[in-house]
Amino acid sequence: MKQGTWLGLLMVTITAVGLIGLCGGHAVAAEFPAKPINFLTGYTAGSSGDVVFRPLGEAAAKILGQPIVIQNRPGAATALALAQLMNEKPDGHSIGLMVGSGVLQPHLEKLPYSATRDFTPVIKFADFVMGVVVHSSSPWKTWQEFTAYAKANPGKIKYAHAGAVNRFSMEGFAREAGLNWVPVTYKGSAEAIVAILGKHVDAFAGGSDFAPYVKSGELRLLVTYGRTRYSVYPDTPTFRDLGYKTWMASPCVVVAPKGTPAPIVNKLHDAFKQAMDDEAFKRTLANLNMNMGYAGPADSAKFIGDLDELYAGFVKDIGVK
Repeated sequence: MKQGTWLGLLMVTITAVGLIGLCGGHAVAAEFPAKPINFLTGYTAGSSGDVVFRPLGEAAAKILGQPIVIQNRPGAATALALAQLMNEKPDGHSIGLMVGSGVLQPHLEKLPYSATRDFTPVIKFADFVMGVVVHSSSPWKTWQEFTAYAKANPGKIKYAHAGAVNRFSMEGFAREAGLNWVPVTYKGSAEAIVAILGKHVDAFAGGSDFAPYVKSGELRLLVTYGRTRYSVYPDTPTFRDLGYKTWMASPCVVVAPKGTPAPIVNKLHDAFKQAMDDEAFKRTLANLNMNMGYAGPADSAKFIGDLDELYAGFVKDIGVK
């Protein structure tokens, strides 16, 4: 057989295989979902990480034509739910929520999963707001004033926090700015809020729990530490706005088990992306003082990868356990 004939047959074969794969992918997506979708979350029912997803899930379920059933699997700072999800069948009928703590925990304890290798990101839909507040009666009106005082008075500033992520932020900044302050660890944000309101500490590094007190004027928000400014606090600078490299984030990302077919991931993504326009979801974000933050599958994977690398560096350099 002539060379040209062989090449022609080869091209026809490659084209046919490609068309079969393409048609197969479309068929898989068209048949999905064939049953209710289970959504695993590491939060207890009624907590912020649970509440924020419910209206989004309800809106996406209407688009997909099947209910999305929330399964609460709290434990190990959301890692328990992710450990279960990684072993579910990768057919799109089992998905879950990955937040900052789920990325962090494998660096703090031995866990069966890797945040970057064992899951397929679908969509990032929100970010937990994090920043530093002081009492409204304090003399510090800006972060620059606060840090200037801290630099002039080493070891005198005491800040409350509840969890490693916020301590990472403060200690990472202190290391970069050449400061020395004292972390005071509380079991939960509620206790830390009581401490700052009672002026038992000079500052509180935390999340959305401070929102009602900032709104009432009892606390003053000096800085946030996301990669970019939060839409709910557009006038409050980030560390990066002020010329520093330190940043921290706790995103809300819908993930599926590794190996979930791309057509199914895309169909899930499109449904959740459309659901982000749902008014009930927007109201829930506003009520929780959370930041709407969209990223598609590829950008979500990069975000998780960057955060994983960031956390690994903090654990190594600061040694927070």
